[in-house]
Amino acid sequence: RTTTTREVYYVFVTHFRSQRECDSAILDVAKVLGVSRRSLGLSASPKGWFCGCVEITRRGTLPSGKDVSGTIDGTALSSIQGLPITREWIERDVEGRNEQGVEISVSSKGAKCILVIEKEGVFNRLSEERLYDRFPCIMVTGKGFPDLCTRALVKTLHEELNLPVLGLCDMNPYGISVLSVYFCAGDRMGVDGNYRYSVPIEWMGLRPTCFKEVHEKHKLPNTVFQALTDLDRKRMDSLTDEMSPYLDEDEKDEVAGEMKYKVELEALYWLGADFLGDWVFNKLKTRFE
Repeated sequence: RTTTTREVYYVFVTHFRSQRECDSAILDVAKVLGVSRRSLGLSASPKGWFCGCVEITRRGTLPSGKDVSGTIDGTALSSIQGLPITREWIERDVEGRNEQGVEISVSSKGAKCILVIEKEGVFNRLSEERLYDRFPCIMVTGKGFPDLCTRALVKTLHEELNLPVLGLCDMNPYGISVLSVYFCAGDRMGVDGNYRYSVPIEWMGLRPTCFKEVHEKHKLPNTVFQALTDLDRKRMDSLTDEMSPYLDEDEKDEVAGEMKYKVELEALYWLGADFLGDWVFNKLKTRFE
């Protein structure tokens, strides 16, 4: 039997002060035992979403006898959120079957890349605008720091469809840290961390050099600029440390030398409701010309 980390918290609600404290204890147990969280029969509730130029095909029957065969089109959405990223992506074995014996396969519908988006709100906007119709891509969001299922899906898409992974985040150290988890999740996650589910993910934006070009041309209002906090500077020092594995040397120099303030992706809405989508489209088009 399995359960979610949320249910564990409610069962032992008098033992933990918060869900975060409960999750931290679970990570400690898994790390001490040297096993994955899944091996403990635990999983997080579905968090991430994806959509775009991809098809998911399932073939097989459940132990109950129900046939679940069928194909889901990532562009035929019933909501702007797209498709939920479930635990089947961490259950899937080398033959593509989940724990119930159902075969799960992925196929591209002409996608040129996987676009990982830090923020759910930005993902929803680009999904609603159907960015993938303008530029063929697969869009994924982990709604901030990704869970295991989201990381596993991105790795599956990257390896089996041979697609590059690009990251879109706020112009701040936190956003870059979110993207870095797709590359290396760190020791804290135990066997589920470090380079398990690792993918090479390019930092597409919003980069300081990108924002400088936009601001010089369009002159955004002063209200979009936010001061860096002590925590931000600590994150910057960690990201630009010579031992930090994610950013290359040029990117570290850009963060250290150019990131004098923080800017949210949503700041681009000041330039029009369609500006962000057009900017992302042009960045992708230029990248793959």
